[in-house]
Amino acid sequence: MKYYEVCPIGVIGGKQDALTYSSNQELDIGAIVVIPFGSRTKVGVVLRQVIKPKFQTKPITKTLPDSLPEHLLELAFWMRDYYATRLPFVLQTIVPSGVSKARRKTNKQTALTTQRSNTQFILTDEQSKATLSIKNSNATTHILHGITGSGKTRVYQELAQHVLEKGQSVLILVPEIALTPQLAAEFQSLHNDVLIQHSRQTESERHKNWQTLRQTSNPWVVVGPRSALFSPLCNIGLVVVDESHEPSYQQDSQPKYNALRVARKLVDLSPVTAKLVLGSATPSVSDYYLATKTGAPIHKLIKPTRERNTTIEVVDIKDRSLFGTHPLFSRSLLDAMNNAVAQNEQILLFHNRRGTARTALCSNCGWSAQCKNCHIPMRLHHDTNVLQCHTCGLIESIPKLCPKCSTPDIEFKGFGSKRIETEVKKLFPKLWIARFDSDTIADEQLQNRYQDLYDNKINIIIGTQTIAKGLDLPSLSTVGVIQADSELFIPDYSSSERSFQLTTQVIGRAGRQGQASSVIIQTLNPDHPAITHAIAQNYNDFYTYEIAERQAEHMPPYTFMMQLTCGYSTQHGAQTAAKKRADMIRREHPGIFVRGPAPAFHEHRGSLHYQQLIVSSHDRTKLVTIVRSLPSRWQFKLDPINLL
Repeated sequence: MKYYEVCPIGVIGGKQDALTYSSNQELDIGAIVVIPFGSRTKVGVVLRQVIKPKFQTKPITKTLPDSLPEHLLELAFWMRDYYATRLPFVLQTIVPSGVSKARRKTNKQTALTTQRSNTQFILTDEQSKATLSIKNSNATTHILHGITGSGKTRVYQELAQHVLEKGQSVLILVPEIALTPQLAAEFQSLHNDVLIQHSRQTESERHKNWQTLRQTSNPWVVVGPRSALFSPLCNIGLVVVDESHEPSYQQDSQPKYNALRVARKLVDLSPVTAKLVLGSATPSVSDYYLATKTGAPIHKLIKPTRERNTTIEVVDIKDRSLFGTHPLFSRSLLDAMNNAVAQNEQILLFHNRRGTARTALCSNCGWSAQCKNCHIPMRLHHDTNVLQCHTCGLIESIPKLCPKCSTPDIEFKGFGSKRIETEVKKLFPKLWIARFDSDTIADEQLQNRYQDLYDNKINIIIGTQTIAKGLDLPSLSTVGVIQADSELFIPDYSSSERSFQLTTQVIGRAGRQGQASSVIIQTLNPDHPAITHAIAQNYNDFYTYEIAERQAEHMPPYTFMMQLTCGYSTQHGAQTAAKKRADMIRREHPGIFVRGPAPAFHEHRGSLHYQQLIVSSHDRTKLVTIVRSLPSRWQFKLDPINLL
């Protein structure tokens, strides 16, 4: 009889992450097994063999054909320690669900998703220089800083081809599932075995993909969002993180991790020499700063692959003389849209707020519709005729009379992507119009309609940040940013950076094939540095401005940071507990900087009042130590990219 420590996958009680079981057969470390767990069974991963314990053990129920590669098990241990989280949560992220189910055998799956032009353009001098420099460098991590339209994907392809010829695999990460068809199609032009992996696939699809990759030593190209990091590829030679500045690479549920940091560790654990390439037109300020301080190579592409013939016009929303009869669209934007329609060219309208209206307000008494759980304004969704909370998802019917004064004087203030869609359909009733945001139904989401977009079957594209991320549409000539500074109104240390990134990225969608194009930027703050530098496409000047702001405010990257949050049934209880915890941290950890207590961004959720502490230190291990001593009532985020 042999004995093994096994970590159950998923939520478990108690403080132990591993339990001891017996088996009458030899098991490999990383084997995936079924174990008895209380009155039921769970899937677990074998961590190590141990001597016979003094207590009685239960036998392992079943050994499954799947197993966890050694480098992914090491990665799981590292994530447990680095992010101060429990191993069962980490393994739940790595091991596909339904792994204990038998699957019918099918032929290998490839990413036949969309048809794009297969023209392979000769590398520009800048692309050649960047490719050669990355290939010949001994450095592990590289930043590929290329303006929009400079051909970063061609550099990825050249690097991938070099790695595949050596029999090594390639992992391409994208910030959104919607971008997987576009990028997968690019890599199919150079390699047969291309596979898409993401969380919206069925349980069976994800499991079969896992088995396909696990059961072969052939090189593969895997394309997907952050969850694709945990594909069981052997001999990874290249990891590319496209649009590496995007906040969607940060996972906010347990285990809370940053995909860029995990990718760096994955590259270190690869059994072959591997490289990590972070590609972006607007790299994260923190990543750029760390690269300059550590000497990590920064490769710049400052010229577009095609000459851009784009005119950018700024419209000050405060100057209502620039608007005609339409409250949302300036005269300049309407003229540009009409011109694009006449030329049979695509239009993209960007506004990073969804819904129809942001607030339902009684003009008589001042009552506003607020979520009874979160105590924040509910948004109007006119297409479904409901009010919805965008934090907890609560849905309520629209009141015909004010609940407070019983008058019918309810007005809807502000606007979102659905309101824009409604207005555009009135202006252009005969055109094909599509809206893409988190309210879009599954069959109509961007990844399912990308071919229609690419083929110019959709005339006007409306959406939130999803449509600002790396889309390459050859017929797109007109871009309208309905309100460029909506991010600036969010009280967070990263709001300026996010505003700059979104505006820069959406400008870069226009005229990528060299055709004449127009970008109309409507803003309430035309002189804000985030707006002016985005319009000028000047990353260096924005970085200089923003890094000085971060240093003055003692914010990342000049310090490591952690957000602590607690919720109590009364505001006084939450404040008292937060103050007590802040005093304890200051007392037990001299040199730690604690901000707060202060109300959390969402101060009141459900029946609880929330207070937060912002804890900073130049030694990250001290923050991890603090996390491990927190009571169960406290929630934490290590290395938060925002404080919302």
